[in-house]
Amino acid sequence: MKFAKVAVITRTKSRPVLLKRAIESVLGQAFQDWLMVIVNDGGDPEEVEDLLATYTEDFDGRLEVIHNPTSIGMEAASNKGIKSVDSEFVVIHDDDDSWHRLFLERCMDFFAENPYPKDGYPPHGVITYSIRCLEKIEGNKVTVEHKEPYNNWLKSVSLYRMAAGNVFSPISFVFRRVVFDEIGYYREDLPVLGDWDFNLRFASRYEIGLIPEDLAYYHHRLTITDGEYGNSVVKDDSLHRFYETLLCNEYLRKDMENNRVGIGLMVNVGRSFEIVHRQLNPVDFLSSVLQKSRLIRWLYNFFR
Repeated sequence: MKFAKVAVITRTKSRPVLLKRAIESVLGQAFQDWLMVIVNDGGDPEEVEDLLATYTEDFDGRLEVIHNPTSIGMEAASNKGIKSVDSEFVVIHDDDDSWHRLFLERCMDFFAENPYPKDGYPPHGVITYSIRCLEKIEGNKVTVEHKEPYNNWLKSVSLYRMAAGNVFSPISFVFRRVVFDEIGYYREDLPVLGDWDFNLRFASRYEIGLIPEDLAYYHHRLTITDGEYGNSVVKDDSLHRFYETLLCNEYLRKDMENNRVGIGLMVNVGRSFEIVHRQLNPVDFLSSVLQKSRLIRWLYNFFR
């Protein structure tokens, strides 16, 4: 079994234009002790192999490819890739996301400064800030039209905030492989939100550090709502909402069955506050605009 410091797991299916960018994102890293595992989950094997053939020399043996004859789903594909190699650290690099060239280097520096934990701390995982990249695809060309901060309001990664909703994307999260022995792998029965469930289990047991640098790029294609090139968070929005409810109910029932106050209560209370916060956002925005309006201020002063 191949070994590297970092196992980079990439799930793909019939998206060669995006897979090319993901490959170059990994190859371009300043830190080079990695092994990339590409799990072709039901896509055309020849299409993937033709693309990879152009990078044989660059990979220099640091590549493992798995072709699933039929799709087994995102989380099952992740688990299959993770189990196919050995490493000290693991990161999920989806085929449509990318990194700054210093991403892995900064993460490895973090772990070097926070050596192997004894009692859950220092952290078993670390994230960086992400940039949300809005893009479009025309033929074989991907154009990023807009970039914006995704989660640079975070000052730390806490379990209670994670309970309200996922606060980071998989592309920004590097963690120690040993955690699988304690919390298990990604849940293969979840077609979406498998990363949130895993992150909750992770944060329930371990600390997650934060590198406050924009080193991960989380790509979204808002205008593509179906087909292989769509984002699951965009094209499967209703599915996300359905499984969010299922997970919240499942966590709460486990708390009730065990007569305890646990993650189930935290998730349900947190989600409720998140819904209220989203509803208040437009009101806050309108209030801010009105407060800045010279006309409104003049009227207020005139009539008071």
